[in-house]
Amino acid sequence: MKELILPEYGRNIQNMVEIAMTIEDRNERNRCARSIINCMGNLFPYLRDNDAFQHKLWDHLALMSNFQLDIDYPYEITPAEDIHPTPDAIPLPDNQIRERHYGRFVYNFIQRISTDPTIINQQSLLILIANFMKRCYVTHNQEITNDEIIFNDLYRLSNERIDLRGKNIKLQEIQNKKNNKNKK
Repeated sequence: MKELILPEYGRNIQNMVEIAMTIEDRNERNRCARSIINCMGNLFPYLRDNDAFQHKLWDHLALMSNFQLDIDYPYEITPAEDIHPTPDAIPLPDNQIRERHYGRFVYNFIQRISTDPTIINQQSLLILIANFMKRCYVTHNQEITNDEIIFNDLYRLSNERIDLRGKNIKLQEIQNKKNNKNKK
């Protein structure tokens, strides 16, 4: 079976378009095309009387005929590349981060903190980011961790510029909340 160009209209409409393309008399072909448009509009009765929708139906008729149906279109037909435009590719970063469970935001934030000496309250920001890292770690690893693991990761991610290891800093206690069902 031949693949449908616009499956929302179904095989019968597609067959009607193919039959209309074989009609030799131009007036008869125009009449047939208007009948096809009416059938297509009946599939969406709540939009049928909308002028923009009528234009869309004629565009779809041209698309289903691969723009080969020679009729008098009441609207200017939109080119195929404008009906289904190809979206631009989304640029993805090509560099890999070492600890993926922390995410790119944390990695970029650590890089910024470690290289910018003008940041006010740098120690407070480091503790906030370390607490966030601990939350990410617990979420990813499903286990309770000690603060030294987080401080070691922070040291590695900052290219050894931020060292909170061995200091008397206590991070927040984070418990992994599993989906335990309440016993009644």
